[in-house]
Amino acid sequence: MTVIDSILISVDGDAQFLKPNPRVHEQRVTIHHWQLRDLVLAPTEGLINELIVPSGQDIYRYNYKTRERQYLIQDMGFPPTCMTTGFGFWAAGGQRGDLSLRDLNSDYQVTITSSPSCTINNGLCFAKIGQDIKLLVSNNDATIRIFSVPLLQLQETIDFKTAVNHSSVSPDGNMMVSVGDDSTIYLFKLNSNGHYEMISTMAVTRDANFSVSWNHSSDKFAVASQDGTVHVWDIRSQKPLCKFGGEHSTITKGAARCVKFTQAGAVDLLAYSEHVSHVSIIDARTFDLQQTLRVGPAAHDTPITGLAFSPSSQSMFVGLENVILEYDIDTSTRRRFPKGALL
Repeated sequence: MTVIDSILISVDGDAQFLKPNPRVHEQRVTIHHWQLRDLVLAPTEGLINELIVPSGQDIYRYNYKTRERQYLIQDMGFPPTCMTTGFGFWAAGGQRGDLSLRDLNSDYQVTITSSPSCTINNGLCFAKIGQDIKLLVSNNDATIRIFSVPLLQLQETIDFKTAVNHSSVSPDGNMMVSVGDDSTIYLFKLNSNGHYEMISTMAVTRDANFSVSWNHSSDKFAVASQDGTVHVWDIRSQKPLCKFGGEHSTITKGAARCVKFTQAGAVDLLAYSEHVSHVSIIDARTFDLQQTLRVGPAAHDTPITGLAFSPSSQSMFVGLENVILEYDIDTSTRRRFPKGALL
């Protein structure tokens, strides 16, 4: 165990994917819905060496190399429950169907506030269909709304039987996974008409699901559940490839809130954060090695506000309420393939 600026960091498990002694960034990250905790973003386009995080109704760009920050948006008009980036854009959703979109390469911004037909925006995802960029909005009113980018014009609505908590489109754009307040996982495929068509459903957990992530090759996805479990699926099978977590007696505190794959080729890691205190990192090649971090003292529950990998997958960021922890990934070890395998 190492004490860093009053933050207790402990490591369990045989694997050592992360180097010890994270850098501590004095950057506040605020939560605006007790179950939605994916509020630390590391854009792959538009901003270099920067994170995007909310503090109240302000959205900040924070450079983790220079430790400088500046406003992305000052006083957005609503506190964000969810955020996302993609294709050079950033978007945020709020408690009353609010939406805000910003071009990261210009000053263009558009905001829709307090839509009477919507409730909480739980999750956002960008997708590219043909040459068109879309924003997919998972809402508590049991819909996914698909908006044009950058004008935010509603183009399509997909209806469900329960609140939709998160949707994620595969990196190749061909598949989408959606999850919600039941235990069902909905798998969609992009059809020839440019619409996502549901092709199968799966269910293995005993509770709602809150986060989905695809691996960089678009053949596997991971789902994080409120019961504390994370399941990994291969798109060619109806049965999960493997399962992690779910051992905690207090389900709320051990709920798996945010799951992320690295997107840079040979690193191949999967990480997920719990409601409080713990982050687990898993070998996404074999799924047989795991490292678990405790980000906070043993006698205290430390809320986790978000989880992100840098675009290069050389760093992992864990958001807490008052700081962000930056862990270096041992990339040299990750690039050593066993048994003479080639990159």
